[in-house]
Amino acid sequence: MLNGLIIIGIILWLYLLSVLNRANLIGFHFWVGSVGLFAIMAFISRAYFVWFLSACITQVTGWWGTLTGLYSSSYINNLISIHNSHGLIMLFVDYKCSGIIETLAYLSLLWFYPMYQKMEKIRLTFIGIAWIFMANVFRLSLISTIIYYAGSGAFFWVHSILGRIIFYVLVIILYYNVFTRSQLEEKGTARFNYGRRN
Repeated sequence: MLNGLIIIGIILWLYLLSVLNRANLIGFHFWVGSVGLFAIMAFISRAYFVWFLSACITQVTGWWGTLTGLYSSSYINNLISIHNSHGLIMLFVDYKCSGIIETLAYLSLLWFYPMYQKMEKIRLTFIGIAWIFMANVFRLSLISTIIYYAGSGAFFWVHSILGRIIFYVLVIILYYNVFTRSQLEEKGTARFNYGRRN
């Protein structure tokens, strides 16, 4: 029943996009397209992609732990194990820690963003996925390293506050360079051309 509703929703979404495209309502087309695509990808990825992304992030994060001897990781269980003088602390890389929401939000906005051509969108897709992935790896590596030295008492501050601030600052840098700066440059070019004509 749920799959049938999803299919009906996708058909209605595609129809609405075609109507908005024919009416040349670029702003509405962008928002309806981005929100709809995010919802569809979030539903599909929850079943098929979250574990894979979590496993990849756990594995790559574990490389720093193996290199420094501070912690170890198990990509099969999506676990980071920190052995220190205080005992054993385990971090589970789940749906919220995988970066899937931020990745899907970025892709949904990018693929309906009217400022780029198809090849630019493909290039920025790979750049954005890699950037968010490595930002998340950096965040988890930093959290694990600090917890190793500070103990479990620092978990909340490091994971919920410092880690999130660092991760979202890095994601905002990506968003600024891909979305905001391109619009500022476009407006600057338009003003320059207008000035030259006058």
